[in-house]
Amino acid sequence: MIYLDNAATTRMYDEVIDIEKDFEKKYFANPSALHSFGMDVENKVKEAREIVASNINSNSNEIYFTKGATESNNIIINSFAGVNNKALTTKLEHSSVIDAFENSNFKKIGFINNDEFGFLDLKDLEEKIDKETKLVSIIYVQNEISTIQNIKKISEIIKSKNKDILFHIDATQALGKISCDVKDLGVDVMSFSSHKIHGPKGIGGLYINNSFKNKIKPLLYGGRQEIFSSGTLNAPAIYAFAKALELSKEKEDYSYIKNLNLYLRNKISDKFKGYKINSPLENSSPYILNISFEKIKSEVLLHMLESDNIFVSSGSACSKGNNSRILSALYLDKKYMDGAIRFSFSHDIKIKDLDLLVEKLYEYIEDIRKVF
Repeated sequence: MIYLDNAATTRMYDEVIDIEKDFEKKYFANPSALHSFGMDVENKVKEAREIVASNINSNSNEIYFTKGATESNNIIINSFAGVNNKALTTKLEHSSVIDAFENSNFKKIGFINNDEFGFLDLKDLEEKIDKETKLVSIIYVQNEISTIQNIKKISEIIKSKNKDILFHIDATQALGKISCDVKDLGVDVMSFSSHKIHGPKGIGGLYINNSFKNKIKPLLYGGRQEIFSSGTLNAPAIYAFAKALELSKEKEDYSYIKNLNLYLRNKISDKFKGYKINSPLENSSPYILNISFEKIKSEVLLHMLESDNIFVSSGSACSKGNNSRILSALYLDKKYMDGAIRFSFSHDIKIKDLDLLVEKLYEYIEDIRKVF
C-alpha cells in the first residue's frame, strides 16, 4: 500500500499503539475519581499536559484536552460570538472554522484577502481591524495546499492595533512538523489534533493563554473536567497523543519529507503537460503537495489509483471530495478546478513509491483525457 493521504489522518506509530493498549489495561480508572487509583490516572494526564506544553513553550496549566481541533475551533469561535462583536478570518480555513462562523451570531465576519498561493494580504488585514474586532482566526498551515502563514508578523499587526483582540490559530497541520512555539508566534489560542501526528483519533486540544482564559466559554456543560470540554477524560488517548508528539521529534525527518515533495514536483514537471502546482514552493509545508491536472476528474483518478492500492485525496477529508471552496479562493483557472489531487506525505513513503505513483498517474490521466 502507498498511503499519500496523511493530511486526512496518519497511521499511529507502533510504539503509540502499544502505549495506549498498555494504558487501557493498567490505568482504566476515572481520573476524576478521588481514590488513589483515580489519582494515578490523573497524574498520567498531568504528565501528558506537561509534554504538550513543553513542545509548544507554554505553561502546562494553559493546555486543555478536547475531542479534537474541530471542537477546539468551535469553542473559541462561539466564545466570541455576539451581536456587537466582529471577527476576521480567511476563505482558506478548515470547514470546522468556516461552518462555526456561519452558524454564529457575530455582528460581522470579515475575510482577509489572499493571493493565488493563499498567502494573506497583511495590509488588508491591518485595514480591516477596527474597534469592534474581538477575534482573528487564521489557519497556520493550510490543510489542502500547504501554505504557511507568517503568524508572527500577523500577530504583530493585530496587537499593534489592539492588544485585547484574541488571536487564534488552527495548528492542526503544523504541530509536530514545524515550530509551534506560542510565545515566539505571539498567539493567544491554538487548536490541534492528535491523529495528524501519528496519535489516536478523537483527541486534541487547546492552548489558551492564561490572560484570555476568562473570555473562553464551555461548548459542553457537565463535569467541567477540562473546564471548556466536559466529559470523562479519555486518559489513554490523551497519554498516547502526548507520547506521539514526543516521538515526532525523533521520527519526523523534515528534510526527508521535503526531498520527497521536491522529487514528486520534479517528476511531474518532467513527465506531464497540462497541470498546475497549487502548493507554493517556499513558505509551505512539505508534508502536503496539491497539483491540478487539466481535462480530468479528480475523483475518477482517485479511484483508479485506489485499484492499485495507492491512496490520495481530491481535497480535505472533511470536504468529501469537493474542494472548490479553497481552489476558488486561489482564483484558480476553471480548467484546473476538477482535477486537483492532494498528496500528503509521511516517513513511511519511499522514493520507489513515488516512481510507481507517477507511472500510474501518467497511465490513468492519459486514459481519462481520452474520455473527457
